[in-house]
Amino acid sequence: MDNETKNISDALGIIKGLTSKPTLPPTGKYSAIFGGGSFYSGGDAVILDMRNSGFTTAILWTIHIEEDGSMIYNDKAVINASGDYIGDPEWGTRLSKLLEAPTTIDRIELGIGAWGAKSWQNIKKLIEEEGTGSDTKLYKAIYKLKEITGATAINYDDELTYDVESSVKFSLMLADMGLKVSLCPYTKTSYWQSVYQQVEAERPGTIDRVYLQCYAGGASNTPSDWNQYFGDIDVSMGLWCKNGTNCSDGDSPASIQSRISSEKNIIAGGFIWLYDDIKSCSDFGKTQAYANAINEGLK
Repeated sequence: MDNETKNISDALGIIKGLTSKPTLPPTGKYSAIFGGGSFYSGGDAVILDMRNSGFTTAILWTIHIEEDGSMIYNDKAVINASGDYIGDPEWGTRLSKLLEAPTTIDRIELGIGAWGAKSWQNIKKLIEEEGTGSDTKLYKAIYKLKEITGATAINYDDELTYDVESSVKFSLMLADMGLKVSLCPYTKTSYWQSVYQQVEAERPGTIDRVYLQCYAGGASNTPSDWNQYFGDIDVSMGLWCKNGTNCSDGDSPASIQSRISSEKNIIAGGFIWLYDDIKSCSDFGKTQAYANAINEGLK
């Protein structure tokens, strides 16, 4: 089946399921999901799926920042070294539909970094070379991606560099653009706490969410341990959907609901890693089932 035919088939299947009304999280809480290549190349079928999912936040994973300031989304070049957008011309149009009523999505975030990625090392280098003014490569490229994606927040997934000074400067630059910052830690509490405290001291309210990884390298993390590092912000709890060979790894919707429910009184929300795995393991739970697991677990 070619991609176009598959997208049409997926879209028809989603449309048939639209009579199933999605649940939403309790007032003041949120449910989020990270998505990789599917959020770029999945077509309108993915947009329809997300709009009717029950998730309130879509996190586009991930931007890789190169030494020359060019940027790659997942594995697709989107910004060149001159700061020009060179990605799919329809990407922005598709993403804008995420926020069009009727939809459960009210926030789009743009992720930066990943395990082993050198993005934050390159951010540090670019800031050392040019600073963070509106005429710099870094500023212009991020601002362009803000316009294209409709993102209102940048999600930090630094798992390698952990440089407080450049992270704070980068955060203040984002605040100047009107962007919020969300943190996505799994280790190095001193780094994340320092970034939060210094940014909060300079621009209160810039960092408004903390997505705690409670899977893979962060499997031993508990929200109660991490809540102490971020002032009045309660972290959200992140879990990995079914994944891996024969979808034998990860949590089912039922398991996720149980785990979220056990922490509901001390977390601000929940999130799922990773939309692409849900698509691959759909026999074990579809997108709406995972959103429902978080939203019901938070009640």
